[in-house]
Amino acid sequence: MSDQPDVRYLAVVQCDIVMERCSGYYCEQAFHHRSGGFAAYPADREYRTLYLTCGGCCGRALHRKLANLKHKAQANEGVAADQIVVQLASCITKESYHGPACPHLGYLRELIAKVGLQTCDDTHLSRPAIERRATGEYRA
Repeated sequence: MSDQPDVRYLAVVQCDIVMERCSGYYCEQAFHHRSGGFAAYPADREYRTLYLTCGGCCGRALHRKLANLKHKAQANEGVAADQIVVQLASCITKESYHGPACPHLGYLRELIAKVGLQTCDDTHLSRPAIERRATGEYRA
């Protein structure tokens, strides 16, 4: 997570293809319990959260979605770009039963950087997936 103590908004980006099947329950649960990729966020702080998809391969829609979020959060709530963190869901950053890590991950990071937002990786890390990474069955 960023060293920025003033983070107010988390935009959790999930894979569009995975979201055809997945409700995002475990990602939200990880945020609620501050586990997995959300462990560094203090539980006693309140954050606004937004769950959205990348928009589908190649992820180009993400630029438009995040630019809109950045603009609306600033205009309506005075939230600056450095107060927004884009949390890339584990279905994008890691190989799992959903499939391999996103082949467009580097491109997604470029798009997020162009919007001027911070990025953090991972959301829910399931025990079976952690074990499979440890044995080398999963690469990422």
